[in-house]
Amino acid sequence: MDRNSCKTRTERAGELRELIRTDPEKFIERFLDLEDMVRVLAGEVKELREQLKKNSGNSSKPPSSDGYEKPAPKSMRERSGKKSGGQAGHDGKTLQQVEHPDHVIEYKLERCPVSGRTLCDENIIGTIKRQVFELPEPRLEVTEHCVYLYRINGEVFHAEFPNEVTAPAQYGRRFKSLLVYLHEYQLVPHERLSQFCEDLYGYRVSEGTLANARQECFGQLENFENILKERLQKSPVLHGDESGLRVEGKLHWVHSSSTDLDTHYHIDPKRGLLGMQAAGILEFFRGTLVHDCWSAYFSWEECLHALCNAHLLRELRFFEESGQSWAPQMANLLKAAHRDPDSRAIEGWFRQYQQILRNGYAENPFDPTIRSRKRRGRVAKPKVINLLDRFKLHRKSVLRFLIDPSVPFTNNQAEQDIRMVKVKQKISGTFRSIQGARMFCRIRSYISCARKRQRSVFQSLQNAFFQNPDFCSNNT
Repeated sequence: MDRNSCKTRTERAGELRELIRTDPEKFIERFLDLEDMVRVLAGEVKELREQLKKNSGNSSKPPSSDGYEKPAPKSMRERSGKKSGGQAGHDGKTLQQVEHPDHVIEYKLERCPVSGRTLCDENIIGTIKRQVFELPEPRLEVTEHCVYLYRINGEVFHAEFPNEVTAPAQYGRRFKSLLVYLHEYQLVPHERLSQFCEDLYGYRVSEGTLANARQECFGQLENFENILKERLQKSPVLHGDESGLRVEGKLHWVHSSSTDLDTHYHIDPKRGLLGMQAAGILEFFRGTLVHDCWSAYFSWEECLHALCNAHLLRELRFFEESGQSWAPQMANLLKAAHRDPDSRAIEGWFRQYQQILRNGYAENPFDPTIRSRKRRGRVAKPKVINLLDRFKLHRKSVLRFLIDPSVPFTNNQAEQDIRMVKVKQKISGTFRSIQGARMFCRIRSYISCARKRQRSVFQSLQNAFFQNPDFCSNNT
């Protein structure tokens, strides 16, 4: 225990007076040391308090980190003035009767319920039809392939089996398509998938059967993935994002590159430049890359960059809640520019943008040359200065949606595409092999492309198993 902590305030005051009288320089040194310590501790307390105030609504923290005391929802969407629900002209999805039903059950009266008179077909004047859509009794159809043996001059000959028929008993391609559909698209774990097949069809699918089906689908989609990369490389606007995924108990990263029609996933141990290079897309891309300002993306200098303003608006909300007056000004500018970009010239937007930054710097004076005594290294910048510097350095990337109307305001496309990776991890926890993770990424890329084109995912998977995968043309 510090001996000074045992002394009374009067005793310590007496010692300081004696020190001022006998050695004023030493007193000054002690005073400055204490002043430096107070400044450092005050900064740490402020930073810790700011961390406690951060949540999924005012920062990039995920909603799962909010705990039980979730913040009141504050949507950044502005009111459209429309009523909730389906809008006029919206295509409904009501179940409609079909012209040719599979089965027809007729209900006729033999006698009049009032008079008791006998009725016949001549008395019929019309019909009222109601249709019930029902599942057929689930069962697997077994097709036997039988080749005949012939003996000619002592030698035995027989016809060839089809290429896909390789075992005495095996599952067909449509059934394997269903296994992949449920496992990769609906994210049903193997145990539940096996139970599903046993309950419906009476066959319990082994883990090896599922693995073989996934491997076969993965192999059939190799050409699809190569053509997909070419399409993404040539797209005018590309969305990029990355998310953690555990493989063999270690953290890996899924890199996504996507447009409104295509999605590519790549798994890699590295999050930064090396992982992006291994994906084989960004190094050949020359359009506009939309991302969340992860520094590795700026390594690609051959393309233009656009930042996700949804991320920036969340960060601005935090500093607005902290009392920064420039933050709501910048947020309002971004929203106004997005809502009505033609209300002023681009130069006018940039001038107002620069003025708000000047206000922000004036509100937060920071001198990097002032440091605490006896402290080495670069002086850490406050969080607000880091955000101001980001707005200043990347102003064209922030306002890219004004310069090029084809560039979106946010990176929501990538956020939506990468979201299912987190869902997959919540279900499975980890992949047991890197090959399994690669199969998941390629097959899921194919599924996402089908979804974006409003194609039947199950039918597209069947096409892949029948060696005719979809989306293998640059004009698709």
